Amino acid sequence: MKYLTIILAILPIVLIGIFYYNRDTLKEPVKLLSNLFIYGIISALIVVMISLLSFKIFPNYTNMENASLLKIFLYTFFFVSLIEEFIKWLMIYKICYKHPEFDQLYDIIIYSVYIGLGFAFFENLIYLIPATNGVLLAVFRGITAIPAHTCFQTFMGYYLSLSKKEKKKKFMALSLIIPITLHGIYDFLLYSNNIIFAAIFLIFLVTLFIITILKVNKIIKLDKNDLEKKIVQN
Repeated sequence: MKYLTIILAILPIVLIGIFYYNRDTLKEPVKLLSNLFIYGIISALIVVMISLLSFKIFPNYTNMENASLLKIFLYTFFFVSLIEEFIKWLMIYKICYKHPEFDQLYDIIIYSVYIGLGFAFFENLIYLIPATNGVLLAVFRGITAIPAHTCFQTFMGYYLSLSKKEKKKKFMALSLIIPITLHGIYDFLLYSNNIIFAAIFLIFLVTLFIITILKVNKIIKLDKNDLEKKIVQN
């Protein structure tokens, strides 16, 4: 059963990685993407250390069972979303934003996604290895948490690409603010343990997936237009 759990933990990550790689018109080096995946794992380790430290400072937030909505809001937005997305953003910005391979808008999206997948891989192992209902949890995370992480990083890469193209600081700010907000909403709805919030969660998740695909298609179209302009100019 453990082997099946591990397979189910890895499968959605592999499929999403292949999907984003295949959408790239000018393929990125596999070595670069592999390294970014590892950096994603490293970012998850950093988040674990920061979280352990923050829980020592704020021990009241180590247990969310029967917590108030306000406490859940503070926990999901500040102890989870803010820390996780900031560390991933910092990793993506420092490694990828000025990378010589970043020569198309879509590139920073796939870089962001691969870091996000590395993060999700490590997080999956933490959740699934000790779980008694590992298979069910792996399936649930495979259709919710893993794709959601991908969406957060797609938005991060989307606004970083616009920041590079338009040279506007607002896009740089949005590359961090939007993923933090989306991640916070996702976790808040999930942790609230409320039937109404559960319904909103499903609507939010489907909407998030649809908008993410539209964002990816928009960036790919912009890249195609830029490439056609270069061909005409030459």
